[in-house]
Amino acid sequence: MKYLQAKCLCTLLLLISLLQANCLLAQQANFTYTASPGSLCTPVTFTLTNTSTGTPIAYNWDFGDGRTSHEVNPQVTYTSGGPAKITLEAQYRVSGGTNTSTYFRTMVIGSTPQISFSADVTKSCKLYSANFTDGTAGAASRTWDFGDGTIVTTSNAFIAHNYTSAGKFDVTLTVTNSNGCTATLKKAAYIDISLPDIILSAPLSGCVPYTAAFTATSANGVNDPVISWGWNFGDGNSQTTVNGNVSHAYTQTGTYNIGVTVTTQNQCVVTKSFDKHIHTGNPPSNVSFSVSPASTCAGDPVRLLANASFADTYSWDFGDGTTGEGSNNDIRHSFNANGTLTIQMKAGSNGCFTAAAPATVVVTGPVSQFHVVRDCNDKSRFTFTNQSIGINANTTYQWDFGDNSPVVTTKDAVHNYTTPGNYTVRLTIGENGNNCQHSSFQTIYYFRADFTAGVSAICRGSKATYEVLNVPLGLVADYTWQFGDGEIYTTTNQTYVKTWAATGSYSNQLTIHYKDAAYCDDIVTKPDDISILAPQAGFTTGPVTCAGQPLSFINTTVTSPNIPITDWYWDLGNGQKSSAQTPPAVKYTVSGGQAVKLVVTDARNCRDSLSQTINIHPTPFVKASAKQAKICEGNSVDLNALSDGTVQWLSGGNLSCIFCNDPVATPVVSTRYQVQSTNQYGCTVFDSTDIVVVPKVNLTVSKDTIVCYGSSVQLNATGAAIYNWTPVTGLTNNNIANPFATPETDITYQVTGTNDAICPMSTPLAVKVTVKPVPDVSAGKDQTVTVGEVVKLMASGTADVVSWKWSPDDYLDNTTSPYVTAAIRKPITYSITGTNQYGCKKTDVVNIDLICNTDVVFIPNTFSPNGDGQNDIFYPRGKGINFIKSFRIFNRWGQEVFHREKINIDDISAGWNGSFNGQPQAADVYIYFIEAYCDTNEFFQLKGNVTLLR
Repeated sequence: MKYLQAKCLCTLLLLISLLQANCLLAQQANFTYTASPGSLCTPVTFTLTNTSTGTPIAYNWDFGDGRTSHEVNPQVTYTSGGPAKITLEAQYRVSGGTNTSTYFRTMVIGSTPQISFSADVTKSCKLYSANFTDGTAGAASRTWDFGDGTIVTTSNAFIAHNYTSAGKFDVTLTVTNSNGCTATLKKAAYIDISLPDIILSAPLSGCVPYTAAFTATSANGVNDPVISWGWNFGDGNSQTTVNGNVSHAYTQTGTYNIGVTVTTQNQCVVTKSFDKHIHTGNPPSNVSFSVSPASTCAGDPVRLLANASFADTYSWDFGDGTTGEGSNNDIRHSFNANGTLTIQMKAGSNGCFTAAAPATVVVTGPVSQFHVVRDCNDKSRFTFTNQSIGINANTTYQWDFGDNSPVVTTKDAVHNYTTPGNYTVRLTIGENGNNCQHSSFQTIYYFRADFTAGVSAICRGSKATYEVLNVPLGLVADYTWQFGDGEIYTTTNQTYVKTWAATGSYSNQLTIHYKDAAYCDDIVTKPDDISILAPQAGFTTGPVTCAGQPLSFINTTVTSPNIPITDWYWDLGNGQKSSAQTPPAVKYTVSGGQAVKLVVTDARNCRDSLSQTINIHPTPFVKASAKQAKICEGNSVDLNALSDGTVQWLSGGNLSCIFCNDPVATPVVSTRYQVQSTNQYGCTVFDSTDIVVVPKVNLTVSKDTIVCYGSSVQLNATGAAIYNWTPVTGLTNNNIANPFATPETDITYQVTGTNDAICPMSTPLAVKVTVKPVPDVSAGKDQTVTVGEVVKLMASGTADVVSWKWSPDDYLDNTTSPYVTAAIRKPITYSITGTNQYGCKKTDVVNIDLICNTDVVFIPNTFSPNGDGQNDIFYPRGKGINFIKSFRIFNRWGQEVFHREKINIDDISAGWNGSFNGQPQAADVYIYFIEAYCDTNEFFQLKGNVTLLR
């Protein structure tokens, strides 16, 4: 016996250990993941899918870099390379406490290459081969694009490339490292091959033998000085110098092209040709000229006629401060000076000149000339100062200001222009008693200097093109712009493109400096000339920044005045994007920094952005549970809060403590107990457990009752959820509140109840059912009668019957008597119910069947429609006829004289009065046809003769 007990005990222990082992196997932490990008190159985002088995009560994720999460399926982004160990700890509830299962995976994150490359020489004045070095750590493959159409892929960190043309070249390097991660770096205009440029002094000419002095300069953009100059003088001779200055003697007449070759310190060699740069010739002979007339008024034309042998060019000095040169030997010149003037001329051949003997001309009369100054305080006002030569007390003056204003005759003049424009001012001087007159001319520019940017408001970061308005370009020396943001810029261009980098309203000023001091500088100032617009993107977050909990954003963007924001773009840092003004609350599943960016664009397409890193704190976990989910009223239950934070029970009464993990609850009604867990960051989570309180039973039962033998009565109990009736005799179901009982004898039933199977049943309550007898009843024998007959029904029963009831009541003369008569019109079944003094009833039935017989129809064989009220109408009569389908009458010739459809039997109004079409018919024998249906719905036909008597 003891051996048997020990064997059973061992078996039981083995069974328990196997069950526990199976439970542990069913409680295993596990997860899978997807990565974007799949190459695992930074930045890489892992979307984790929890596949833990069993029913964990909590999840603890550790991402290996200080970040954690308690979410079921978090998402985490790594921005630096190296091993990334993701650990999932799942906690399970087991008997006596908790069990922990841990699972981890280590992924190798590939660092995206940080590209760095260089070349030994990036600037040169000649075509050369550049040696490139890639300094990217961990590079496995490199693709070089040298910018000249050449692309090379190599694994070497060093590569040379030969450039075959001058220019600026972009160099692009794409690197793939050992992790398969790729990055690209482009350096714009990295290679600069700049060839030297050569400038030679002005062309020279002279008579052979002629020594020409040359001066040349050279410059390039790579700071490579010239160390050697090579000269080709065009006459077969050449020379090399160490600088750009050289002289060369030409012994033959001709026109020579000059070639200059420079060699730089870096051995760049460039040659440039200067065509027809040197002219040498022999002097012309027989050189002379004549003047006609020899005396003239100032300003009048004088003919000058030159003579020379072998000349191709004539050079003049007119003696009045002016000169001229050309191939024409016969010219006219007006002298703007008076007195005896000496004219000189020399004739040339291919740059070699021979001077003629000078000649004189006598010029009389005044010489008109004047000076003009613009009034700096009134730019429409000009002061004209007469500087004419040879004026005296008899001199006359005429000022024509070119704007159709009256001529002014004063020596000096002041004039105001009213309309901007270019005006030719003429001063004509004469002399009383002298026919000589002389006029001088100047172009006067009246303008209102201005400038514009074409816009009054632009977006921050945009460019505004400023343009000078109304100012003659030829007058200007330069423009100085003074912008409201402090920028000052001087240029000779009439336009300036300005980039505005800061918002605000700015006053701008333009100062115009003129070449001619007579035009004093213009200063144009425009207060609040331009508004630089941009919204100011801004946002803050709500107070909660805990992983796994919704974080709300507060949009604090400030618009430019009266310019609404039309586009919102949020990058929320967890892969989510939003175009809402304020995005919905976002849940970050992982603790740590989250980069959030807001870009706003307003109705003017002005844009601003703001990026902030939001620190997401780790969130505690909490799991509320109860030893029992259901208790009976009056009992207590142990609660438990499993958490890594500080717990507090927030709701539910009758707790033994609220700042403890294991309170005892004594609820009186079903209660939800909520617990809060808080960590050191103030992050909180909540959980709850429901305790169902099964209330005590308040049982009631229906009163004692009676039932007729063979019948059922419903029993009713209330106040419980679960019932048990005893005995089960005659009951349809002993476990419901209202079963039907069909006892054969008197019986007493008892019922107990409870509101849950875990709670005890109540004290039983009883209900007595008394069984009463049922009377005997007979409806009589079934009957078959001819349609139209009256049926007699005679019911019988036992002496205890106290009431009778026939059903249905169709055609009956009485429904509460056992003896009745019925003039039935159709086959019918009657039931008779007899009731005794206990209300017990018995029912029997009797069937009445009908037979259709045409004998029930009476049709007269004569009628006399004479109006005496006796037999005036011919119509069918009888009983048991449902209806007459058709009633037709024909004369002896077969003509139909009467026809009716669907009429009733015994309907005199549907009969024939002996007329046809309103005319009385002759006394004669007529034939009738009748189609009819009995009350049995049987169809029959009748045919016969009827005699009409007159």
